Amino acid sequence: MDVIPLWQDVFMGVEAARRVREGLAELIRLVNDPATSTSDLRALLGECKAFGGQLTVLQADAAAGLASRERHGDGGVGVLAHAAGLSRREAASQVKTAERLESLPSVRDAVESGAISVANARVLAGACERTSAEQVQQDSGLLAQAAVLSPDQFVREAGRWAARRQADDGEERYRRQRARRRLSIFDADDGMVHLRGELDPVTGAKVRKRVLLEAERLRRQDLHSPGGEKRSLNQRTADALDTLTSHGSIYAKPDSGTRRPDGSASGETAGSSPGGKCGCGGRPSADVTIVQHLSADGTAAFAEIAGGGVIPQSVLEEHFCNAAIRGVVFSSEGVPLWHGHTKRLATKAQMNALRVRYGACGGCGADMWICQGHHVEAVSRGGPTNIDNMMLACWACHQKIHHHGWREVPDGRGLYTIAPPERIRHGPAHAADLPPANGPPRSRAGPRPGPARSARPVPDRVESAPPAETEPLFTLA
Repeated sequence: MDVIPLWQDVFMGVEAARRVREGLAELIRLVNDPATSTSDLRALLGECKAFGGQLTVLQADAAAGLASRERHGDGGVGVLAHAAGLSRREAASQVKTAERLESLPSVRDAVESGAISVANARVLAGACERTSAEQVQQDSGLLAQAAVLSPDQFVREAGRWAARRQADDGEERYRRQRARRRLSIFDADDGMVHLRGELDPVTGAKVRKRVLLEAERLRRQDLHSPGGEKRSLNQRTADALDTLTSHGSIYAKPDSGTRRPDGSASGETAGSSPGGKCGCGGRPSADVTIVQHLSADGTAAFAEIAGGGVIPQSVLEEHFCNAAIRGVVFSSEGVPLWHGHTKRLATKAQMNALRVRYGACGGCGADMWICQGHHVEAVSRGGPTNIDNMMLACWACHQKIHHHGWREVPDGRGLYTIAPPERIRHGPAHAADLPPANGPPRSRAGPRPGPARSARPVPDRVESAPPAETEPLFTLA
């Protein structure tokens, strides 16, 4: 058996890397040659998909191997960032994707061959975490979509695929997303004020729509201002944030004026957004569309933001409390078979009545003007929209009810308050009794002095009733 010295292996690796660089340099010259045909340019772009995947796998594998041998402790993130000139965020993303693909060998092979892009492989790895590696690899339809769809399209399809197979309806993932929300505003060295942050899917969709609606209003304003400043989209977006925050709440009532065909008021405040009034007398709190999908037999369901990601059922029920409900039934091909009428769940009169009855948040006593109307019996389970089935709840208490298991309980005045979720409670642990210094030892079966304690903890948790049958598809606008 021939033994190849280590220095010769190193030389072969360096020589192979040199040939790759020379080949890429030749391709760059070819791309910039005017004589190169458009068909050749298109073919080269197609090959770049394979180059990108192979380079990502090569970098991550090399960094991981070096980190393992030298015991770096970070999986190769630091050495990859330094050697490849990447940011730590980019390096960490590459290393994490490579680690996930270890459990998806068929996906890794597809990335190396160029059949699946690195971006779609990253989405498949995320779907694997939410379900299992076996489910991802055995679903040929999902892998076929990963090969042909763009990353933006595949993110949505993979999210729906995972939602149908998750045991917890995505509740835990949504909670982690909510916990990650952040926004920082700071002064940069260039004298500009920078904003940086992350929002959960629902909040992000709301903020995006409000800002884009205001940016569109500013665009129309520019068109009707001859000789005025013609702002770019990014400039209008920045100005939209300014106008939305300089006029108080963006849900402020519009000024009196005529109505345009699109539903906006001709004299509306710059910071207001088009649409009707919500139950609290201002603008609707859910100014995005949330769609609930049903299986053919009506047993399996998941909800998603139209044009966005999948959300858990608890978030859908939360928005049932303060939204316009429009029932729509689609066929399996997406053809609308029935279209209902919009209905407000809480009218202005009902909200005024709730304010009179409660005077403040039923849970914590917060100011009534920052409260919403909450359905004690959820609308999705057939709860009626009447005063007896509603309570006044601030945003924080509303979140406790829908996401943290808090319960609506009568307060003894014919109204409702909220109580923490019921848990199995155990008494404090106690050491065994010591025998008395004088006299016979006390029987261990005898009663202990002090308050009586039960021999075993008695669970007082009340099991929730089985969920009602899934409602028809709803669109919340």
